[in-house]
Amino acid sequence: MKPTHLFFTALVCIAFSQPAVGISQEAAAGPQAVVTDSAGVPVITSTAGDAVYARVADEPALTIGLVEGPDALMFQRIVSVARGEEGRLVVADAGWGEIRVFDAGGEHVRTIGRQGEGPGEFQSLSGAWPGSGGNIFAVDGWQLRITEFGPVGEIARVSRIEGVGAPIFFKFRGPGGPESIVSSIKTLGSRDLSHGEASRSSMAFVLHRLDGSILGTVARLPGAADGILRSSGDVLNMPVPFILESAAAGHAAGVAATTGEAYEVRFFDVDGQLSRIARLAEAPPAWTEEHLEAWVPNARLRALAEDFPLPAALPGYDRLTAADTGEIWAQRYMLPRGTTAHWDVFHPDGRYLGRVDVPASFRLYAVNNGQLLGVHEDELGVQHVQVRDLRLGG
Repeated sequence: MKPTHLFFTALVCIAFSQPAVGISQEAAAGPQAVVTDSAGVPVITSTAGDAVYARVADEPALTIGLVEGPDALMFQRIVSVARGEEGRLVVADAGWGEIRVFDAGGEHVRTIGRQGEGPGEFQSLSGAWPGSGGNIFAVDGWQLRITEFGPVGEIARVSRIEGVGAPIFFKFRGPGGPESIVSSIKTLGSRDLSHGEASRSSMAFVLHRLDGSILGTVARLPGAADGILRSSGDVLNMPVPFILESAAAGHAAGVAATTGEAYEVRFFDVDGQLSRIARLAEAPPAWTEEHLEAWVPNARLRALAEDFPLPAALPGYDRLTAADTGEIWAQRYMLPRGTTAHWDVFHPDGRYLGRVDVPASFRLYAVNNGQLLGVHEDELGVQHVQVRDLRLGG
């Protein structure tokens, strides 16, 4: 083992006795963790048990959105919610192709951008977030552009995202550190397949500077799996059940990623070095016929899908997000029609802190200042921006 890793492991062990910034002593204590080593990389394995990191308030602290009313309060397809200076909320709506800014009390301040191909316009708005000095950055995944808007919505800079062959292979994953974004660039697997054979794509997770240039490739991890099924002369290409593409989230020190195959998060620094692995001492449950039916509702396709080399268990984590205090939130895979999303929270040093149960109707986009920022979709499919308080500890 290299001396640098010995030093890091010592730091991890010391950190286990210290409460994390912004969380209570009870929440910081968390379950017991064991630090081992794999090829010079610390592996922090925790037993989850019944540890609760925080509970979500029953009622939202703030709701923005109407079924009918002013355009600024009607949403179609929200793709990100973030908080900036003075508590302002920045909401990116891909359906409208607009960025809407609201003050801390939920009052509409301004709308930025519109659908189109010109400067300040969006064909496929992938997300927006606040920068310093009141500026706002936005990514258009189809036009492969980063647009910087000034404090009152004026266009400050438009940059081309480099290193992407075609927009269909690009996916914006969110802001990285203070001056970067995280994206994934997909490479397809083999297309020469027989019945029941499958191939996984690969994902290169890349840090781009805000001028669109490549800062570096952080990790290369598996993508989703697709396979070929043949029936009655038809050739069908379909995703393999229970295999997810890898997910990632940027944070101040680099990128956190998960392959979706286990309850495991890998931490990479900005240079692409794997610095530590956080995992739980449990495996995702085995899938059942009810799970397969939920994944593939069509009975004919479901019978064919069983010819694929299916994994033995359900997926692990399918989404990651980083809190403003550095914790990494990892969402366990949830089948359609589920009622509760189960998030596991890890300290920046890799130690498990506990779970947070969030209503499935609420899609979490950010954890900021002890609150959850996201979107609630009601029974009519109407979207509302919501802010929900967290009560730390059990």
